[in-house]
Amino acid sequence: MLPHVVIVGGGFGGLAAVRALRKAPVRVTLIDKRNYHFFRPMLYQVATGLLSADEISGPLRSIFSHQENVDVLLDEVTGINSSRRIIHLTKGELPYDFLILATGIQYNYFGQRRMAALRARPRIPR
Repeated sequence: MLPHVVIVGGGFGGLAAVRALRKAPVRVTLIDKRNYHFFRPMLYQVATGLLSADEISGPLRSIFSHQENVDVLLDEVTGINSSRRIIHLTKGELPYDFLILATGIQYNYFGQRRMAALRARPRIPR
């Protein structure tokens, strides 16, 4: 049986990891709580009307529809037991041989609460 690689996160890091394993002799499971990848750097073009929202986001299953060794699982990770190599999800457990955590970033506003508040409530120009 092929080794099972679990990748948590469908952002840039997760997508890059899945693509890097496209020809590897492994089974890949990509886990994300959303069913789409959102290309945030082009959000301003949606806000200004140059692009539509569907042009900067795409369903994860569609992105990897031609890659045969990938399954996409919509769920949320609640814990990891690294000694037993099991990832705990809201809908059960999933064993793995290798685990890649690509859950994204956390912004640091260096004590500037006003900037953090603006990030929490993005405003799109009209």
